[in-house]
Amino acid sequence: MKPIARTFYKMPATILFFTVVPVFYFLFVLIYKPLNLETFLDTGHGHYTIYLIVSSLIVLGVMTLSRLLLYLLRKVIDMNWALYVLWCVGEAVACGLFLSIPMGIEWAGTMTYFTTMSMCVLSMIGILVFPLSILSMAVQLHVLNKRADMAPVIDERTLIRFYDEQQRLKLAVSSEAVLYIEAEENYVHIIYLDKGRVREFTLRSSMRALEETLQRHPLVRCHRSYFINPNHVELIRKDSNGYALAQLDNDKVKEIPVSKRYYDSVTALL
Repeated sequence: MKPIARTFYKMPATILFFTVVPVFYFLFVLIYKPLNLETFLDTGHGHYTIYLIVSSLIVLGVMTLSRLLLYLLRKVIDMNWALYVLWCVGEAVACGLFLSIPMGIEWAGTMTYFTTMSMCVLSMIGILVFPLSILSMAVQLHVLNKRADMAPVIDERTLIRFYDEQQRLKLAVSSEAVLYIEAEENYVHIIYLDKGRVREFTLRSSMRALEETLQRHPLVRCHRSYFINPNHVELIRKDSNGYALAQLDNDKVKEIPVSKRYYDSVTALL
C-alpha cells in the first residue's frame, strides 16, 4: 500500500488538524446535537454547556498531542494509508476514553462505566470521522495538485548524463530532480527524486571526472565531497561547533555540509 505524502507530517498540516477538528466538533455538536449527545452531556443536572466545552477541550488536547507526535516522528516513520486510517481512528477512540472519565463520574449510579465509555467512544468516532476524512482528503488533494504543477516537462537540455569509467551511460536524470551528489573514495552517490521518492544511484567515478559536466547544470560545489542543488535548499544553519549545514526540502535526506570555501557562493544562490 502506498505511503502517505510527507505533507501530512509537516507543521502546516499538523496545525490544521489540531485546530480545525476541535472547532468542527464544538460547532457540530452545538448546532446539530447528534446521537442524543445533548441529553448525554447534560447528565440530568443541566451541565450540557460545561461538558460540551470539556469534551471540546479533550478533542483539542488529544489532537494536539497526536499530531505533534506525528510531526516529531516524521523522520523515522513511513506510514501507509492503512496505518494512517488506524491512527485517525485511534485519535477518536482516545478522545472518547478521556471523555468517559468525567462522564463516568457524572453518570455513576445511573449507568455502568462500560456503557458510558462505549457511548463516549462511539460518539467521538461517529462525529470525528467527518473532519478527519475531509481534512485528509483536502491535504491529499493539495499534494496531488502540487505534484501535477511540479511535474517536469522532459527537456533534453536539463538531463545530466552520468557515465562510468568506460564511458558507458549509466544514468540520465533531470538536473531539477538531483538533490545532491556525494563522493566516497572511488565512487559517487547521486541522490535524486523519482516521482517524488528519493532514489540513490552509485557510480564508479570521481568528482573531478564529473565536475565539468555538473557545472553546466544548476548544481554547485559546497564541499570537497559534495555538489548540491541550491533549488532544493531550504536553509543553511550552523551547528554547535560552527559548521554550516544545508537543510534540503525533503525530510528523507541528510543535511549537507557547506565548507567555508564555498559558503558565500552557495548562500548567494539562495
